Order: sequence, then C-alpha cells, then structure tokens
Amino acid sequence: MKFIVLCAIVIIAISVKFFRKSSNNVCKTFEDYYSDRDTNKNCYHNPDHDLPTPEIVKRQGYPIEHHHVTTKDGYSLTMFRIPHGKTINSNKIKKPVFLQHGLGSNSCCWINRKEKSLGFILADEGYDVWMGNFRGSKYSKNHSHLSQDDFDFWDFSVHEHGIYDLPAQLAYVKSITQQKILYIGYSLGTMAMYIYGVSFPEQAKNQIQMFVNLAPSTYLNNTKSILRHLIPYWPLAEPFVRRITNGYMFARIYPRELLKLICYPYPIQIKLCQIPDMIFAGFSYDHIDPETIPISFLQNVDWVSIKGFTHLCQFVLKGRFQSYDYGAETNKEIYGSPDPVFYNLTKMKVPTYFIRAHNDLITTKENVEFLYNSLPKETKPYNIYVVDDENFNHYDFLTSKDVIPLLYNHIVEFLEKH
Repeated sequence: MKFIVLCAIVIIAISVKFFRKSSNNVCKTFEDYYSDRDTNKNCYHNPDHDLPTPEIVKRQGYPIEHHHVTTKDGYSLTMFRIPHGKTINSNKIKKPVFLQHGLGSNSCCWINRKEKSLGFILADEGYDVWMGNFRGSKYSKNHSHLSQDDFDFWDFSVHEHGIYDLPAQLAYVKSITQQKILYIGYSLGTMAMYIYGVSFPEQAKNQIQMFVNLAPSTYLNNTKSILRHLIPYWPLAEPFVRRITNGYMFARIYPRELLKLICYPYPIQIKLCQIPDMIFAGFSYDHIDPETIPISFLQNVDWVSIKGFTHLCQFVLKGRFQSYDYGAETNKEIYGSPDPVFYNLTKMKVPTYFIRAHNDLITTKENVEFLYNSLPKETKPYNIYVVDDENFNHYDFLTSKDVIPLLYNHIVEFLEKH
C-alpha cells in the first residue's frame, strides 16, 4: 500500500511539472486527454467547474429562480428552482419535484453533468424542479446572528437537517406550488427525510406525495467501507480535529485548488484521485465518465460539520438510528434521558420507493433491507429496486457515465406510472 501511494505521488508530481497545460479541460474519451487537446475536436473547454449552480443552469439554456427561507433556529437556506424545461409546454407541466443532496455536497450535484443531470432530465419531462441546500453548504452559509466563522454556526448534524432544514424548505415549496411534492433524496438527503418524517409525521404526509430513496441511509452498522475500520478511532481524534478546524472541514479534506493541481489534467491523475472515494464507497472504474468527471469531481464536494460526521460515526458504531449522543449527563439535560432519542420508523407515513446499488459499500444490501423492513407496511407499496449493474457504487447515483439508462430513465418511468 505504501508503495502504491509513493508511486501515485511521483506520477502526479511528474504530471504537474512536465506535461503541458491546455485550455481545453474536458475530452470525450480518456485517450483524448493525452493528445493536443487544443486541436483535438473531441476536447473542449467547459467552465462549469468554477461556476455556481445558477450560472450552470443558465449556460445550459434553462430558466432558474433563487428562493430563500429561514429555519426556526436562524439559518438562511437557498433553494434553486427550474420551473420548466428549455421550452414551456403547458400540457406537460407536472408536479413539483424536490431534490436533496447528500453529505458534503450541494444542489450543484443535480445539474453539473449537462444532459446527464437529473435536474435537467426532470425539467425536460415537465416537472417543476426544486433543489435544496442544507445548512453549512456553499449556498446556505448565512444566519440571523452567527457568522460561518463562529464555532456555534457548525454545531449541527443530520438531526438539524431533519427537524429544521427540510420542514422550512418543503413548507415553502408547497406554499408556492400549492401541490404535494415528489421528494427525491440521495444518501444523507434520505436520512434527513426519515428524521423529518418520524418527527412530524402528519406534516410530512400532507406535504409529500412520494419519497424516492437513492442509496437509502439510516442504519449504517453493516457498512463494508474502509470507514468501518477507522471509525472506532474517531472519538479519540474528534476533539483535536474540532479544535483545529473550528468545527468544520472540506469533504475531501484537501481544498479545491489543490484538487485542481494534483488531480488534472490527465487520466492517470484523475484515476489516482478517485482511489480515496472508491475505497469508501465502492471500488470500480467502470462508471467513470471521462467527459464529466473533471467537473463533477470538483463540484460535488462541499463543507461538512465535524459534529455531523461524528453523528454518522455513531450510527455505524451503535447500530441504531437515533439522535446525537452527547453522553449520559448532557443527554439528560437535552433529552431528559441518559440515552439519545430513538427515531421510531414505525411513525413514518410518507410512501417510499427504494433504489440501491450492488457495489455500494456504505448503504449495503443489509442496511437497506433492515431500513425497509422497519417501516410500516403502508409506506412501502413497492419492492426495492436494485440498479442492474454489479459495479454501480454509492457515487454512481450522480456520476456514472451510464446513469441515464441504468437509473434516471427508471426514475422518470416510475414517476410517470405511480
């Protein structure tokens, strides 16, 4: 392993030092990256790696709206709306769809792959597309009295996403559209919805018509990721990390500018930089998209609160779906009990649809089925759908080169039918 890491460092250093840079930053095949990209017709410049969500949407020819809502505890959240496709067809306008991103990401993950983006696909199908942003992400860093540099600003986990962020965003969307919402959550976006659904079951039921789970996440104790072996040591490191980071960190640890420097512009660099993600989420190069990975790799990453990461580690270690465990004494002060609050999934009233992947090391078959079996019968009218590819992993829900035929076409068909 040390030898592999050393070789990776040497290769990246040589690439950075000696290979000529090009103005064209994306190519249609990995082989094209080794050509003279400035004259290769299969290569071009895509500025989306540095553009915010609204600019990417406009650049692709779609309408975009900004909406803002304030949570009960003072966080200002930004939502983006694509009200229709590139052209308006009054006969095709359908229900509002709310897309909620996962851990260490933001709304850009739904629109940064051009025609392979779920946000654009749904808009072209006539849906009123809304994209949420959790507190702490790039588009939700304002607060009524706290600065993002304050330690208290980052004192949140998925619990707050579920009891504050989603209620505020979904209530706003329903008030504007006057319709029930089709909610599509990915990974942490599903976990937050379950917290919301069991904390405010009637409210959630009145707002949401269907909850589509992409990589459903609640129980994480059967994870097969390498994190399973590292997490037991996290409680020892967490106080130190929290102190030196002021309570938050970048999802990939190293900053964007360093990512640009060491991970591009050649396939060998791109593939080496994929290794950390793959050992966490599922190892396979089969689904890497040469034309979109330079954009999605930089855009699908954002800030993470240390407390939020610790809460997820507790899910893995304790095997329970429960609120943040502060320790017996503090739990008594906050919850009135020495134990955290258990999220009782039998209270869920929103109909669900599960989609999982074979090669997902985080939301494994065991974890997904345990969640599915924990729900009331009336909330699971459909069987679990498994993406038909043995190598499809946790990140491929957003970035696979074949995501349209393997997944997005199925989502559209499901929404049309049900």
